[in-house]
Amino acid sequence: MPGPLEGIVVLDCTHALAGPFCGLILADLGADVIKVENPDAEERVRAGGPPFVTGPGGETESGQMLMVNRNKRGIALNLKDRGARVAFNRLAERADVLIQNFRPGTMKKLGCDYETLSELNPGLIYCSVSGFGQFGPYADRAGLDLITQGMSGLMSITGEAGGEPNKAGVPICDVGTGMYGAIGILAALHERHRTGIGQHVDVCLMDTPVSWLVWEAAQYFATGEVPGRLGSGHRIGVPYRAYQGSDGKWFTIGASSNKHFVNVCQVVGAPELARDARFDSGAKRRERRAELTGILRELFKRQPADTWIEQLVACGTPVGPINTVDWVLDEEPHVKQRGLVTETEHPTMGRQRALLTPIKLSRGEVKVRRPAPLHGEHTFEVLRSVGVADEEIARLEARGALRSLNGHWQVAAVAP
Repeated sequence: MPGPLEGIVVLDCTHALAGPFCGLILADLGADVIKVENPDAEERVRAGGPPFVTGPGGETESGQMLMVNRNKRGIALNLKDRGARVAFNRLAERADVLIQNFRPGTMKKLGCDYETLSELNPGLIYCSVSGFGQFGPYADRAGLDLITQGMSGLMSITGEAGGEPNKAGVPICDVGTGMYGAIGILAALHERHRTGIGQHVDVCLMDTPVSWLVWEAAQYFATGEVPGRLGSGHRIGVPYRAYQGSDGKWFTIGASSNKHFVNVCQVVGAPELARDARFDSGAKRRERRAELTGILRELFKRQPADTWIEQLVACGTPVGPINTVDWVLDEEPHVKQRGLVTETEHPTMGRQRALLTPIKLSRGEVKVRRPAPLHGEHTFEVLRSVGVADEEIARLEARGALRSLNGHWQVAAVAP
């Protein structure tokens, strides 16, 4: 079945991670996402690394580029060139969505800002992804995932109590902002069905983690207490954290309810703990968090992690191993059954594994249709499809204003 966004055309004028990830979600859902790169200065993720992948013929490509730009067609245009910008405007006139993640003001200098392009195409949905948004005191600052994890308060609550601030293991501000961008675009597409008019969607790396301070904000708003770091612990539920078995393997338990706490106490052979006046309510367990954690740590050292997991699963208590990335991607049965790891066939890199957007639909299919594009792989076919003449494409290519890997040899050389 076709994807639910089949027929939607997206111009992806992005680099790094947050913007490309936004376009990737739409591409996996079936949209025709056209990645726009500079013909000279290759997109940062394309040139960035490690890791690099080496193909059968010895060619190399950034693993990051392959991961976040699959399912997209690729064109290479220099938007500083007037002729290339005219060609780009033809694409914008026909597009449903444009995503860009340059610093605020950059696209306006190029004449490719929302106000300009919406005059050409009133139905255009224009999504700006940035570090600190299109307005605000830090709008002109460079924004990175690490910086906004810190400024948002996220790092102040991540890590062990008394330890140094830690960032999350994955760039969650980048990935989360890409997701919010996709959500905003889908909402704008729905609204356009009613009005026929597009709009400007503004998402940023700083706003994303602030919106995730759910339990922490609840605690602060209700009590005025400033949340601190709890390691793998939870603000409300106790015991709710990672423990280690006798074999050194780690696992997590989420036993925040009285029922689950009773189960844990029975499994570890200490049913009296559930009746202990120090721990017989959620409030008491929170108050004596450190004391209870210390007791359970010693009890869990008596048997291997898998033994505890098996027994706790059997009595319905939330529990799971702390898996390594290789196990998750190669062996984890859930990942296999849900089809989260898939493959593409790249023209120079050969067979490549990829991660699928994890949305299951009863109608419409989320799937990988094509690998990440080569640099300028589809420039000719895309520009030709919107009426740019072959001779004009040849002129732009001759003066370095575009890069094309297919079709340009069909046109006689034209002087720039």
